[in-house]
Amino acid sequence: MSEQPTEDFARPLVIGEPVLRAVAVTIRFGGLTALKDVSFTLAEGQIIGLIGPNGAGKTTLFNCLTGLYSPASGSVLLRGAQLPRDPARVTERGVARTFQNIRLFPNMTAVENVLVGRHIRMRQGVLSSLLHGPSFRRGEAEAAARASELLAFVGLTRFSGELARNLPYGDQRRLEIARALATDPAVLLLDEPTAGMNAQETAATRRLIFAIRDLGISVVVIEHDTKFIFGLCDHVVVLVRGMVLTEGSPGEVRADPRVIEAYLGAPPDQVRGGRLG
Repeated sequence: MSEQPTEDFARPLVIGEPVLRAVAVTIRFGGLTALKDVSFTLAEGQIIGLIGPNGAGKTTLFNCLTGLYSPASGSVLLRGAQLPRDPARVTERGVARTFQNIRLFPNMTAVENVLVGRHIRMRQGVLSSLLHGPSFRRGEAEAAARASELLAFVGLTRFSGELARNLPYGDQRRLEIARALATDPAVLLLDEPTAGMNAQETAATRRLIFAIRDLGISVVVIEHDTKFIFGLCDHVVVLVRGMVLTEGSPGEVRADPRVIEAYLGAPPDQVRGGRLG
């Protein structure tokens, strides 16, 4: 893997079979319906953007997809099989995520944070772990090599021994992505990966997501930066008040009058240009 992706990657010409499906997902908190009958399908090799105004239910949907929340009804399927309602088991099955608010271990080094993600794929027995036998040592060496490879992939090799809390903000977000990749996911869910970044960091994140897609990992991205989403994704799903308002290609969604009104709070004919992003 390269130290840092340096060029844009063309979108795939062929989208594969469905890998992740949300089917009529509904969740309520007391008397509030946070999501109502939300459905979408993510295919192999696809990048989907999930957008919507504040409070639309985007992160709540991610929490349902990863087992943090249990929907009142509906289902989440990975390659046709129902995902468990347990975050650790969902990760084992192949769905990883990052968070809107960075959740690193601040007093651990960058490489140690990635190793935490790798732990779920280590299969040493109890006896080998206690005695530090050959199997244990081999597993530790393989995990360390994989962590180093992933740090190089996201461009953080030089920060391997730095405490996570000392990394610049944009690098902390990339470190969180590396930790998620350490679980060997089939699907990666990114919650506002460019929040707080400048234009250069945002462009680098775009290239990184394309590179992740090119590894064979399907991606769903939540972002408020619609220009970023429309330049990145093959397909865009718009949530408003916990429901799917519309979905389609970036061009279709960007020009949809309902989307413009939902974001800007005014009829499309009153908005100069009549388009988002």
